[in-house]
Amino acid sequence: MKILSGHTSPETAFVVDDYPYGFRLRCQIRYWLEYAPKKGFRLWSQTSTPKRPGRVWNKPKSSTYQRFAGAMFLDDLGHVHWSGLTEYDDLPELIDWRNQFAFAMPEQAQVFLKYWITKKLAFEQSMIEGQISSTMTTQQYTPLSQGLTPFGPPTKETRVLTSKYSTDQLNQWADSLRSTTATAL
Repeated sequence: MKILSGHTSPETAFVVDDYPYGFRLRCQIRYWLEYAPKKGFRLWSQTSTPKRPGRVWNKPKSSTYQRFAGAMFLDDLGHVHWSGLTEYDDLPELIDWRNQFAFAMPEQAQVFLKYWITKKLAFEQSMIEGQISSTMTTQQYTPLSQGLTPFGPPTKETRVLTSKYSTDQLNQWADSLRSTTATAL
C-alpha cells in the first residue's frame, strides 16, 4: 500500500492513464481528495472521454463526506482507494487510522482529528466512572382505530452506560496520543 498525498484539486490530481471506458475504449481517470474544514473529506474522480479529440474531461463524481479524516492510497494492485473516519468509528479504529494515515492530511485536519479522539477518550472514561446515563420514557397508546390516546402512566427507565474498554486500554491510547504527533509517524 502506498499513501497518496498532495492531490487536492483537479490540477494536482493523481492520474491513471489506462482506465476502461465502456467495453472497448480506454481513457484517463484522475482522483483528488477535497478537504472542507466544516464538512470533512471526500474523494473526487473524473474520467476523460476518448470519443473526442484532445483531452476532454467528463463531469466529476464525488463520494460522501467523512467528517473527521480522509486519505487516499494505492492498493497492492495499483488501484486508487480512500479511507475516512466519521463520528461512528470506534476508538481502536480511530487510533489505528491516525497512526497509519494522518500524516497525509493537512495540519488543521490532524489537529481536529486529535481533538476528536481526545473527546472520545474522555467520554469512554466517563462511562467507566459511571457518569453517563440514559433515560428512556415510554408511553402506551390505544389502537389507532380507537383514536390513539395515551393510557396508563408513562414509564421511565434509566440505565448507566458502560464502556467496552478497560481503564488500562484508555490510558494506553491516551499516552500514545500524547507521546506522538501524526506528522512524526
